Amino acid sequence: MRRAVHSTAVLLALLLAASTAWAIQNYHAPIKDVEAVKGTIDDPAPFYTDSQYYKVFIPDDVWKTIAHDPVESRAAWEKAVGFRAKDVVGQIAPEIKPGKYTLSDKEKYPFKELMTPFHYDRFNAPGGEGMPKHIGFFTEFEVIETQQLWHGLPVGKATHENMGKTQLDEQGYIKHETFVAGYPFPRPSGDDMGWQIIYNWQKRPSEPENAANYDLTIGVNSRGGIDHRGTAHFFWVTLEGRVMYPPYGWFDDRSKKQGESLVIIYTIFSPRDLFGNVYHQVRFADPRKDSNFLAYVNFLRRIRKLSSTDRQDQAVGQDICFDDASMFAQTLRPDRYPYEATVVEEREFLVPAYTFDVSDYLDSKDGWKWKGLKFERRPMWVLEMKQLDKNYIYSKRVFYFDKETLLPQLHLMYDQKGRLYRMNDVQWGMVEPLGYYNSIHVNNCDFIDDHCTWTFAPSYPALWLERKDLSLRSMMRQK
Repeated sequence: MRRAVHSTAVLLALLLAASTAWAIQNYHAPIKDVEAVKGTIDDPAPFYTDSQYYKVFIPDDVWKTIAHDPVESRAAWEKAVGFRAKDVVGQIAPEIKPGKYTLSDKEKYPFKELMTPFHYDRFNAPGGEGMPKHIGFFTEFEVIETQQLWHGLPVGKATHENMGKTQLDEQGYIKHETFVAGYPFPRPSGDDMGWQIIYNWQKRPSEPENAANYDLTIGVNSRGGIDHRGTAHFFWVTLEGRVMYPPYGWFDDRSKKQGESLVIIYTIFSPRDLFGNVYHQVRFADPRKDSNFLAYVNFLRRIRKLSSTDRQDQAVGQDICFDDASMFAQTLRPDRYPYEATVVEEREFLVPAYTFDVSDYLDSKDGWKWKGLKFERRPMWVLEMKQLDKNYIYSKRVFYFDKETLLPQLHLMYDQKGRLYRMNDVQWGMVEPLGYYNSIHVNNCDFIDDHCTWTFAPSYPALWLERKDLSLRSMMRQK
């Protein structure tokens, strides 16, 4: 009851505070107000329910523009991908049915057949012999019926209308001038299936297309202690193939002329020694044109350009490198750190379910277990990307991609000795009225030094964003 009363008071206060900002369409919500609805850890509150899917932060006129009927959206997406996930699963280990399971059931049922090897290992008490000293183990969960999932109505329509238009060259790299909008390959097939799957991720509408995102991160060492508390905000604007929000198509004449596909700006607020540091990146549609990645170091008052080699450096306070950001941010180029992309498995897996309320949480008082978890059967591709340049940090990347949503669920990175080095496990949250997915909980772990980070990363559409909000000049203002 205390949580409900507190959340209601916070939401009412936000409504009053935001009313003056709506006149200029800047409804950016302070991080403290987001944290008041759900804490980064130790908080089972259903975030989407308590925050009313961010409607409290967004003006009514904007909401009407960006919200879509889920029934229409679901039908449009089913037409694009050509199937429903719930119709193609249930063949492996059918005795595992919807219901609640605990660690005592692990040997009673064939979870090893149905789970990914990673999640099967995580289905354990933390601190077990031979297990990494990581956060995110779980000893109980609920299996739910497989959900039919979808993307927002404009994305579904654009994906279906433009199906078959995007082409790849003889090496598997995209012919960027053939891409229009939506997911380019909703039904991957043929010899280039692996490339089609990864380009669905690289060319996705970056849902939402204009976004304000918050990264609220903790770092946990091998002794179970918190050694990092990070707070940052992250703005991005999709510049090509826009279908969700105006302007549609290209964002402006500059993006069309220069072939820009995405611009982002990432500002760090804490820890204190990193306050005011800003990362700015412009990505391009042409795979042979490297992204422009800049870092503003507040202490030095200097801007530094990050090369392809620099992007292999560990991201500050994280257990990933810059190329691993947002699940996979590396520029795919045939002439610089090229890959072979191969689908090595295509089948159903039991994986953490897409959440519509975000009531799961990390419990720091009970061995950093992941609690409130639900699992569902999902049809998936296992994609292996073998790195052909031995000078790169990883020898290969392995992804688990959902065949219905086309989103990656799990990303495993192996070093040049073939050892599992890092992982990226995402809890996708479906923001139902707005028709997009939020990587709401992200768990990154390092298997070499037994360190992990956990990020609570809520985002929402930010239609007020303009070029000036994500320009080089704005880097010095983001503090």
